[in-house]
Amino acid sequence: MNKKIDCRNMACPQPVLETKKALEEMDEGILEVLVNSVSSVQNVKRYAMNNGFEPKVEELENGDTLITIVKGYECAIVADEEEEEKFLNKSLFIKTDKVGNGELGSILMKGFLKTTLEFKKLPKNIIFVNEGVFLTTKEENAEVIEILKEFEKRGVKIYSCGLCMNHYNIPAEDLKVGEIGNAYDTMDMLLHTEVISL
Repeated sequence: MNKKIDCRNMACPQPVLETKKALEEMDEGILEVLVNSVSSVQNVKRYAMNNGFEPKVEELENGDTLITIVKGYECAIVADEEEEEKFLNKSLFIKTDKVGNGELGSILMKGFLKTTLEFKKLPKNIIFVNEGVFLTTKEENAEVIEILKEFEKRGVKIYSCGLCMNHYNIPAEDLKVGEIGNAYDTMDMLLHTEVISL
């Protein structure tokens, strides 16, 4: 059974939820998902990969993107034990660009993140929401962005809330590190890891 769904102009996380629903309704076959935003492309692609699929992404002439997912040939992805041991089952949930207020708050945020890099085991995820997305997108936070890039090099997943970026009129191309996240992925991480909120 093949299926095509139109997820253009849908707000986060609806494209992921529609993709999830369509895949659950299929025993096997090809699912084509039509989207028209950078965040939707990243979110649907990541959802598919996290669930054992290998999505094919195709840019169409009209500017839309077609994501093709084949169900029925999933391969189990088994994490390497040594890789797993590098991470704690924790997520950092960062809701603002400061710890506290003013200049001291900015210094503390940078200090906490930099210090975390010194530990042998790192959190699995760092999730930025609300004003926290300023830390992954704004030029004035260049030092923090470099720290976050080091986290990423070491395998930590970094997500910035797509809805929050839209709220603050931050275009996708301003994201300097990590990926654009969505409500579905965020809740999945929060429910399956221990959460440390800053």
